Amino acid sequence: MSVRSKMLGAAALCLCAQHAIAGPLVVGSGNEAVIEPPVPHPQETPCVVSLLSKASFNATNAPFSFTPPAACPGPWARVVLTMSLSVQKGVQFDRTGMLFMGGVPLWYGTTAEPRATLAPSWTFERDVTDYTALFEAAQTGYAFVNNYNSAVYPSLVFLSATLSFYPATAAAPAPVTADVVLPLPTGGGTATLNTGTDQAVLTGTLPTNILRATLDIYLQAQIGDEFWYLCAPSAVAGELETCGNTSFREGEISVDGTPAGVAPIFPWIFTGGIDPFLWQPIPGVQTFSFTPFHADLSPFAGPLSNGAAHTVAASVFNANGYFLATGALRLFLDHNATSVTGAVTRNTLGPVNPHVVQNIATANGTSSGAVNITSTHDFTITGTVTGSAGTTTNTLTQTTDFVSDQRFNVSATKEIQHTRQTTTTAVTSTASGPAGTTKTTEQLTYPLSIDYSVVPALKGYFAQTTTVDQQFLDTLLQEADGLPSMQTATTNAIQATDTLFFNSGFQITGNNGQASTAVFARTGTTAPCFKRTLGATRNVLSEVQTGC
Repeated sequence: MSVRSKMLGAAALCLCAQHAIAGPLVVGSGNEAVIEPPVPHPQETPCVVSLLSKASFNATNAPFSFTPPAACPGPWARVVLTMSLSVQKGVQFDRTGMLFMGGVPLWYGTTAEPRATLAPSWTFERDVTDYTALFEAAQTGYAFVNNYNSAVYPSLVFLSATLSFYPATAAAPAPVTADVVLPLPTGGGTATLNTGTDQAVLTGTLPTNILRATLDIYLQAQIGDEFWYLCAPSAVAGELETCGNTSFREGEISVDGTPAGVAPIFPWIFTGGIDPFLWQPIPGVQTFSFTPFHADLSPFAGPLSNGAAHTVAASVFNANGYFLATGALRLFLDHNATSVTGAVTRNTLGPVNPHVVQNIATANGTSSGAVNITSTHDFTITGTVTGSAGTTTNTLTQTTDFVSDQRFNVSATKEIQHTRQTTTTAVTSTASGPAGTTKTTEQLTYPLSIDYSVVPALKGYFAQTTTVDQQFLDTLLQEADGLPSMQTATTNAIQATDTLFFNSGFQITGNNGQASTAVFARTGTTAPCFKRTLGATRNVLSEVQTGC
C-alpha cells in the first residue's frame, strides 16, 4: 500500500474522526462554516411540513410519510427542503447521506467528521421546486445516512427535515415544472457502478405525450474511486502506489442503448478526504449537498412517447470500484394531447476516447515523471416532436473537454504528486416550434489543483503537506426569441492547505499551518446578488465577509 493510500485511510481512522446555510458564522469557532446562502424565496408565509425530526442512523433507513399541506394546496412559487444535521463528538467517518421521496433523491451529500471535543452541526436548504409533481399527492420516503456505529466509531448522526411550500402569487407565479418525475434507477435508491459497463437503469413504459425530458444525475465516487482524480494509468499505478484506470472519469447516458448524453463528474472531496484538517471548519465545494448534472433528453421525446418499453441508463467510463448513481427523470407533457409523435433526426455522439500520454520512469527505487490526459466530446443531437400545437425541433449541442496534468515522484520513503485538472462543459438546448424559439446556454467548469507530498520528518515520523484549490463555476443564460429572459453566474471555490504529522504506524500525531479561504458569489436576474468570503486559520473560523 502506498504512503498516500495508507494516509488517506489513516486520516479517517484516526480522526473519525447550492444550498447550505450554517448557524451564525462566529469568528473563533471550529463548527462547520458553510458558505452558501439560503435558497431565494418569496415573501409569502409558507406552509411547513415536517418529514423527520432528529432521526438517528446506524446503517438503517429513517422512513417518513408525506401529505400535501391542506392550507397551501398549490400552485407553489417555490418548494424548499430544509435539513439540519449533527454528529456527536468523538470518533466517526464522514458518511454519505440521502433523502428520497417516491424513490427520487431530494438530497444527496455527505456529513462532517466530529472531533474529540466538538459535535459539528449544520443546516442546508435545497430548492426542490423542480419536483413539484411529487408533492401533489401523498408519498412515502426515507432518509439514509450510511453510518455504522461500534465501540471504535460510536458517534451518531442526527437529521431533521422539513418542506416549505410558498403559495404562488401574481408577484411570484408558479414556474413551469415537470408533470411526471421518475427515479433512476427504477424503484429508487442508488446503483453501484463497479466498472465502466455497470449501469443505473430506469425501465418501463412512459407517457405517450412527452414534449421535453431532463435527467438529473448524481455520480458519486466511493471506495477505490473516491480519489479518482489522483489515479494513474493501470500499467504504472503499482509503481506509483496509487489507484488505476487513469485520472479520467466521465458519465455516459443512453436511451434504449443509444448514446444520449455526457455527464461531467465533479471531484467532490469529503471532510475526511486526503487530510481531514483541510476541511475544518470550512468544508469543500458542495461537500454537504451535491448538485446534480441536468442532462437534456428532449431530442428523444418523440421516440420515448411511442408506448413501448424504454430504458434510460447511466454509467461511468473508467469506473474502478466504485461509483454510486442516482437521479430523476423529469417529463414535460402535452396537456392538450394524449399522444405525440417524433424521431431523432441527428445524433453525432460517439464513444469517449481519452488521449493518455504516460512518461513514467523508474530508477534507483524512485518512479517519477508525468501523465497527461485530454478528452473532448463535441456532439449534436436533434429530434422532432409533433403534438397538439404542431412540430417542435429540440436540439442539444454539447462540448465537454477534460485536461489533466499529473507529476509524480515516488519512492519507499516519499510520495510527491502535483495534479492540475479541469473539466469544462458547454451545453446549448434549443427548442423551435409554433410558439417561437427558446434557448438555454450553460457552461460548467470544474478546476481542481492538488499539491501533495509525504516526506520523512523526525526519526520514524512523516510529514504530509497538502494544498487544494477546488472550484465550481456555472454561467447560465436563457433566451426567448433571441431576447434574454434569465441569466445567472455562480462561483463556489475553496483553497486549503495543511501539514499533517504521523508516525510509522500511520497514526496522526498532529497538524500545523492549516489555513483556508472560500468564496461564494452569485449574480443574476432571479436572485439577489450575493458574495461571501470565509477564512480559517488553525482550524477555526478567522474571517467572515458578506456583501455583493
